[in-house]
Amino acid sequence: MHIMDLKAASPMAMVDAGNAWDKLSKKYAVHSRDCSRYVHAPLTENWRSGLGAESAASYLGRVGQDLKVAQQELDAIGTVLRAAGEAFLAHQGHLKNLLAEAAESGFTVHSNGAVSAPELSAEGLSPADAGAAQKAQAERMKSIADGISQVMQDAERSDKEYADAIKKFVDTAHRCAEGNWQTGLFDLSTAKKIDQNLLSEIGMPDKGAGPEAVSAWWKGLSPELRKSLLDDHPYILGNRDGIPAADRDRGNRAYLPMLLRELERKYDTASGDARGDLKDKIEGLKGIQSKLSGNGSSGLRPYLLGIDDEGNGRAIVSYGNPDTSKNVSAYVPGLNTKLSGHFADSDVQRADDVARMARRVDPKSSTASVVWLGYDAPQLKFGSQALDVTFEERAKSGAAAYNGFLRGIHATHDGGAPHVTALGHSYGSLAVGKASQQGEGLPADDVILVGSPGTGVDRAADLGVGADHVYVGAAENDQVTNFPPSFEQMKHWTDYIAPGSEFGTKQAAFGVDPASKNFGGHRFSVAPGEDTGLRGLLTGDLPAHSVYFKENEGGDSLRNIALVVTGNGDHISVAAPR
Repeated sequence: MHIMDLKAASPMAMVDAGNAWDKLSKKYAVHSRDCSRYVHAPLTENWRSGLGAESAASYLGRVGQDLKVAQQELDAIGTVLRAAGEAFLAHQGHLKNLLAEAAESGFTVHSNGAVSAPELSAEGLSPADAGAAQKAQAERMKSIADGISQVMQDAERSDKEYADAIKKFVDTAHRCAEGNWQTGLFDLSTAKKIDQNLLSEIGMPDKGAGPEAVSAWWKGLSPELRKSLLDDHPYILGNRDGIPAADRDRGNRAYLPMLLRELERKYDTASGDARGDLKDKIEGLKGIQSKLSGNGSSGLRPYLLGIDDEGNGRAIVSYGNPDTSKNVSAYVPGLNTKLSGHFADSDVQRADDVARMARRVDPKSSTASVVWLGYDAPQLKFGSQALDVTFEERAKSGAAAYNGFLRGIHATHDGGAPHVTALGHSYGSLAVGKASQQGEGLPADDVILVGSPGTGVDRAADLGVGADHVYVGAAENDQVTNFPPSFEQMKHWTDYIAPGSEFGTKQAAFGVDPASKNFGGHRFSVAPGEDTGLRGLLTGDLPAHSVYFKENEGGDSLRNIALVVTGNGDHISVAAPR
């Protein structure tokens, strides 16, 4: 590729082509749905038995799958064409800036990228000044030449990457023409890689940068460019801390059906545990999709601040806009939580319930209530992960991500200083505790720990928000709050005394029991919950571990949580520490 080729290129033609493909894809989607609605469904409903019926149903089922694959291909073509056009627009813009700089300096840029300059006149200059002028000219020439060389290398790399991607479409067209429709061409992992590379090329801070830098970059873009980037790269921007909540929500709402289609495609050919995991994630996505269709019981609009299929699944949902609310609560769920139908029905609902109660206890204020599933919580199941709950690794791995999310809340908030509450339930309270030990600590004003097996620290003051701002809920019959020290805490076995003892330091699974006097936080009132004893512990039947967010079964627990979240922690109903 020569300089003149890049200078004269028309990248917007590729963007326009991508948009045209999208229109074609939408029309195709309508025809695909019509085929299922008016041909496949009526036929299978009205022709129920016999070899002919079975043959027709099987054939139409394969046709339906073929149509899904074709739909995926059309969606992918538009993505690649637009990404290519935007990449070359960025390269072309950099080149034009360098050529303008060269022209202002009187330099000549040749087609191979070399830069030359007219000979400097030394008339009237001392030898030292003449030498300095020649050196300055040479350095500027080198800087421009190096910049042009880098731009051309970047353009060559993009050219190859997108040419390879487009070639795959050609190969797929031949494959489908031969009747092989079994696999989709363009999986989301490829799309994500292309998105990430393009956004990096146009200045988005790298993955190691904090949300403050991302926020500054985003604010520096024109509204038109921000809209275009959200349309084209919803996954990357929707899941990036430092992007405003409304923009993240818009991107993730667009990305959710793409991810759902991808997982459904994989599910069709999966087996064993992989098929079960995909089923959970599909049900979780559909459950969240349903929640997004209207306001919650709190009356607040839900915002989708994160969604992904990484690990056991990722999802961040907020009732209320955290960028405009005075109070923000960020709830980290724990043991057995994953992206599933239960997560959508239970954990997302908990966020809604906190928001609803917050409006009740402080109607003059505004609160956004978030459920943050940004890590892999341990699962109680047989196999290699069976003992994960007894170790801190899952919490440690989620701590930095949780802190990044809270920092992002501050970076994008309209007022810059929301009242933030870090809320951890079960193993999620350990994740909150680990986050408090990261870098500058938790960017939160208050901490709430419910159903906690310990936080990894031995004193409330060690959480970094001040012991007077740490609140603890522990139902008397919640076995999780009465776990003995974990394998990592074996040195404490000699200190462990059964609940109710007046002697010694009460150790939980991960440090001092947060509900104990020695920990030093405020313990608030919670209903005792149903006692299922050792049987419940062995079978996972732990109803008392789930009462904290239930208005009726939990006693004053939900109200106490809402009081802290709204900055009214001095009005909680207290309970005696253990």
